[in-house]
Amino acid sequence: MKIICSILSLFSFQYAFAQSEPTPSDVTASRRVVWRVEKRVPNDDIYAIRNMGGKLYAAGTSQVYVADRWGTSWTASGEFNPAPAGIDDIISFKGKLYATGYGKGIYESTDNGKNWRFASQGFSGVAPVRFAERKGTLYVATDDQGIQQLNAAGNVWATCNKGLDFRSSYSFNAIINTDSCLIGGMGANGTLAVLDDKTAQWDIRYHGGRILPGLTTFDFVQAGKHIWAFTNSRAYASGDNGVTWVYVPAGMRHGSASRATTTATHIYAAVNFGDNHTILYNRRIAAPLSEAWTTVDTLAGYYTYGLAYANGRLYVATQKGLISTSTGPSIEVPRQKILPKDFFVYPNPSIGHVTLANGLAAGGGEFRLSDCNGKVTLSGRITSDSQPLDISRLAPGTYYYTLTGSGAGERKGRLVVEKP
Repeated sequence: MKIICSILSLFSFQYAFAQSEPTPSDVTASRRVVWRVEKRVPNDDIYAIRNMGGKLYAAGTSQVYVADRWGTSWTASGEFNPAPAGIDDIISFKGKLYATGYGKGIYESTDNGKNWRFASQGFSGVAPVRFAERKGTLYVATDDQGIQQLNAAGNVWATCNKGLDFRSSYSFNAIINTDSCLIGGMGANGTLAVLDDKTAQWDIRYHGGRILPGLTTFDFVQAGKHIWAFTNSRAYASGDNGVTWVYVPAGMRHGSASRATTTATHIYAAVNFGDNHTILYNRRIAAPLSEAWTTVDTLAGYYTYGLAYANGRLYVATQKGLISTSTGPSIEVPRQKILPKDFFVYPNPSIGHVTLANGLAAGGGEFRLSDCNGKVTLSGRITSDSQPLDISRLAPGTYYYTLTGSGAGERKGRLVVEKP
């Protein structure tokens, strides 16, 4: 779970309110983003940043740092004992704080993070990663022993793995409590698990409804009508409580791991790639899935472990410490928009599968694909604004599509199907 980052030269820091400006190298914004380095937090691995009740908590290797009301001053806790390899998550639950200590177990604090004690009674394994609370129960996803839960008395942990297969699904990277259910992302192959509240059994599902080799989920957020999953292959969104997922790649590059957070109006996501580089993206929560992600900034030499929002600022936890920037006009950059009534098919040319990028989903629509002789080869209703279409049975050649929808008239175009 811990990632060994190569040592790169640090940026020069300006001391007026500790501001720094990492050089953006792949930015669509017309103005540079101004970053503030949180100097009272060590300039090495900060594995998690959390906003709990309006207060910020940053987690390092074996200490937690608690911010003042405005996030400008930080106080360090005592060292964790036994010392873990890193603290990946913190949560507030029933008057206590809990922290994951990778390589050791669970820790708790009864004084708002000033002091911590080892609290792993009953906990199996040594690799807790992320917390979630649902209906008065605290759960923790682990990298080695599936999901575990804290008992009602708050003093003993026990496994909660009914429905999971130890050989394939006990390695989790992410978990989220949504409005309707608890969802965990584990292993590879695009595997997801949804907990049934009535039976306490996990239901195994997959991104896109099928096994996707090598696909791993690193973070979840719930925003508006969608649950979002951030993976090593960009983002997926579900509008039906995790039953089905739509791939939302537009504007976002492939990366090794991705993290996310939300404001009242936007989703912010970080994608790591290459030799410890990060690209930050955002999108409007209310935007259709066909709208592309917008690049906010590129942080050369920074590996992002987590994001949080507080007091009008976006905080980024990295291997070089904690940095933040205002989410005001300085990074509200022009969006790469697809018009609300636009429609196109991609990739084009294509082999096997295409996506119907459709801004008409709210009003419905009909899709029809014909060959060069006018014979209809595929047809059906449009039910999503980013709908997959299987064209694997079509012979190579040129086809013509037509979309009709409420209030949109008729849209036409050409699709080229290539040989496998």
